[in-house]
Amino acid sequence: MKTYESRWADSQLIGTRVRSVWQWQLIFTFSVVAIGLVVAVLDVDLLTHGAFLLGIILIVAASTASLVIPWARYSKRTALVMPYLDIIAIGLLSIADANLGYLWVFPIAWVATYYAMRELIVALTLTALVSLADRWNEGLTVAVALELLIVILALAFLGITMIIGARRSKAFRHLTHRQADRLDLTLQRVQSAEQRVNALFDSITVALARVNPSGELVAANASYRAVYDLDPTDFRFATGGAVEYDDYRGTALPASHTSIARAARGDSVDRERLWLFDRSGTWRSFGLTIRPAEPNSLGEPTALIELEDLTAIAEAQREQPTAARVVSHELRNPLTAILGHADLLLESDGLSPAQREHLAVIESASERMLTLIQGLLAPASEADTAGTVFDMAALVHASVEAFTPAASAAEVTILCIAGHPLPVEGDAFRLRQVVDNVLSNAVKYTDRGSVRVSADRVDDVIEVVVADDGMGMSPEDLERIFTPYFRAQSVQEGGIAGTGLGMGITRDIVDSHGGTLTIDSTLGNGTTVTIALPVAHTPEGGAE
Repeated sequence: MKTYESRWADSQLIGTRVRSVWQWQLIFTFSVVAIGLVVAVLDVDLLTHGAFLLGIILIVAASTASLVIPWARYSKRTALVMPYLDIIAIGLLSIADANLGYLWVFPIAWVATYYAMRELIVALTLTALVSLADRWNEGLTVAVALELLIVILALAFLGITMIIGARRSKAFRHLTHRQADRLDLTLQRVQSAEQRVNALFDSITVALARVNPSGELVAANASYRAVYDLDPTDFRFATGGAVEYDDYRGTALPASHTSIARAARGDSVDRERLWLFDRSGTWRSFGLTIRPAEPNSLGEPTALIELEDLTAIAEAQREQPTAARVVSHELRNPLTAILGHADLLLESDGLSPAQREHLAVIESASERMLTLIQGLLAPASEADTAGTVFDMAALVHASVEAFTPAASAAEVTILCIAGHPLPVEGDAFRLRQVVDNVLSNAVKYTDRGSVRVSADRVDDVIEVVVADDGMGMSPEDLERIFTPYFRAQSVQEGGIAGTGLGMGITRDIVDSHGGTLTIDSTLGNGTTVTIALPVAHTPEGGAE
């Protein structure tokens, strides 16, 4: 059973055959009619010639039949009857005037165009026989025979040339069709591969988009389209319903500062906070990353936009101060009671020197804890980093002294080198919190090793370095050490307690004093923390 494609091809061939019969026969008929009109004007006597009139009638009848006969029902060879009848009709016309024999070009060309060499030989043979019949009554002289031979050879050359040309055209058409089929198959494969790539692209949960230098979206996955509420069928210029802001309930970004505009300019961005306000009235926070991507099909450079949803983290950070104040408020009351009872005990007369010393330590630690809690309860605007000038070396020694008992219990040795006075201006209490936090981490994450603490002046900077030979951190964990609530994988696997807030608070305090905090760490080889603070200056402007 033939397929749909084969039936369609057959119908195309049949349609071509019908059109060819009509085309050649009507062209030939119109040529003969035109010649008849010219003859009627120039040679009226020729119209009275019986053979001429019979040839005209045969041609007109054949043309009429070509329009009536349903050629689609018959084979291709059946249509040969038309050029063969035309050859006979031309023979009749040439009896009246030998010059009309040139019309044999039409049927010979017809046969050569649509048929093979065998059909052409039959047409040439028929032409030769008709020509001999026309000349037979006049006598077959050498001149007549030579004339007929030249005509037949000329027609044969014309026919063979047209057959070769037709074969070449057919071969070219066949080659073109094959190439078109191959291109169509390649296009289908490319489209299929593109669909798979797009499906994979859309399956990525992170919002991704490619932007060209004109600010046009070359590609955008489903997550990106959903974030900006873009039309999936036409999203090139990102005319969505989400507006970008610089902060939560802040100011809408101008067109020149949007993520797409920055990507079009080729800006490089790494996890920059970006806020979106969508049509539903929802605020969402994202980490914006922009980096170069592969050029597009035109060779233009493109940039990749990556949006990591940080809404949950942002909401937790907004709620964190409230939770901290609640917890701090609840802790303040019992600490106040501890301080009160410690004061009462210190006022007693029956205490031994050791007991009095222990109570003093309890009172000092409780006062520091109460100060921390009051700092958490105080509004952020009340924070004031300005303070008095104090000796950083003395502060470091005090911190080391406080952690020595805990370090000894953990079989960790603390080595401290901080000799001469190191003047620093600021909040001594907050900076003691910085040193305590760093030193506490060093002792906690070192198993029966050593912690080296040094404080010294380097040019106009006071450097405090705390180095341990503990478990260390991987490069990935080190990059996120200041992220709120983050704890290294090695720490979690070791079951060591902690909140993941300390280093972030420590860095904020150092930053507020105009200093820097740097951390170098290697997994399994320990960690080195360097705190750099500006040297305190006298009122006259010189360093102390």
